[in-house]
Amino acid sequence: MRHVAAATIVAKSYLSFARSLAESFRRFHPDVPFFVLIADEIDGYFDPSGEPFRTVRFDELEIPHPERFRFHYTQQPLSYASTPYLLAHLLKQGFQRVLFIKQESLVLGPLEPLFHLLEQSSVALTPHLVAPLAGGDRVARELNILQSGTYNVGILGVAATCVAARFLTWWQDRVYTHCRYDIASGMHYEQRWLDLVPGLFGAVHILRDPVYNVGHWNLPDRAITVAGDDVVVNGAPCRLFRFSGYDPERPDAVTRYSPRLTLDTVGPARTVFERFRAALERHGYAETRGWPYAYGRFNNGAPVPVVARSMFAELPDVGRFGDPLRTGPGSFYDWLTRGAEGQPAQPGTVTRLWAAIYRARGDLQRLFPDLSGGDGNAFLTWTARFGLREHDVSDHFLVPPAAGG
Repeated sequence: MRHVAAATIVAKSYLSFARSLAESFRRFHPDVPFFVLIADEIDGYFDPSGEPFRTVRFDELEIPHPERFRFHYTQQPLSYASTPYLLAHLLKQGFQRVLFIKQESLVLGPLEPLFHLLEQSSVALTPHLVAPLAGGDRVARELNILQSGTYNVGILGVAATCVAARFLTWWQDRVYTHCRYDIASGMHYEQRWLDLVPGLFGAVHILRDPVYNVGHWNLPDRAITVAGDDVVVNGAPCRLFRFSGYDPERPDAVTRYSPRLTLDTVGPARTVFERFRAALERHGYAETRGWPYAYGRFNNGAPVPVVARSMFAELPDVGRFGDPLRTGPGSFYDWLTRGAEGQPAQPGTVTRLWAAIYRARGDLQRLFPDLSGGDGNAFLTWTARFGLREHDVSDHFLVPPAAGG
């Protein structure tokens, strides 16, 4: 097949996942290029020329103000939010049909049918479920899917059409700042947005074949058999198996999202999970898992607190800070570590970072009702004893109480 490609996204600590997926894809499609976006910086940890895929660097994507975009999110949401930008990038490179496959997957059969259906469609989506659930937990499981989104981004296809271009532009706009897990606000990262796609855009194909996107959410309802290298789903050869939520450090658990599923309860599918773990080990999981995430720290080494990312996203005119990961005068870090009136932090100062945490917690406001008075020092004592741990803040951001307070 010509002018087609496939791709995934990882931070470099997940490189073993990308290698395993690329290897499984190349087994069935040796002539189709497989791309991996590194939503991170390589920083010399590996040589892209020696990998079983073509590397796309984060700065190659056409993302407005990329330094702000990557600061909005922690590692996992950044990779999710980058998906429509990667697909648009590959279409602009001249590929006519592109499949996106999430990193925690193995290709177990040819994907030609998906490439072929994109000759007639602009977008291909895969539902989480393709039949009503049965059993005593059927309603609870379907409600969970409603919260997660009708469609799963484990595999998604786009073609080089005007419709797909409009879809990707729309999706980029939505996930630029709204790619987070916030069920109450209707968000489940990048995925929940896809619920709207069949109604908003034409030429959308809904892929209902159960041999794709076999994962923990539908595993109890699909008959899996394994014979040698062949995996069969409902009597047909499986083409894509997902391992969403699988942790190689807990090999007996199928996924962190459903504790009731273990290797002992999934029948013949156990073999598939064991193969996946073996592939990760073969491709360097033990080495790569500890590689640092480049966008997780300020340039002085201080880990970025999650609350700081939220504060940055809510500020007007963030362009004044430049790269939000830098430190020094006039930086976001400098703004974050000053007092409410902009004064430099000194013993007894409640900085903007800790003031934001205080405002978000009614229990702290009841315990320390007057920060500008006698409760300020007591609150700063709390930050050292409990606040660092409860909010995953490093001691770079500690301010001691005022002497004699």
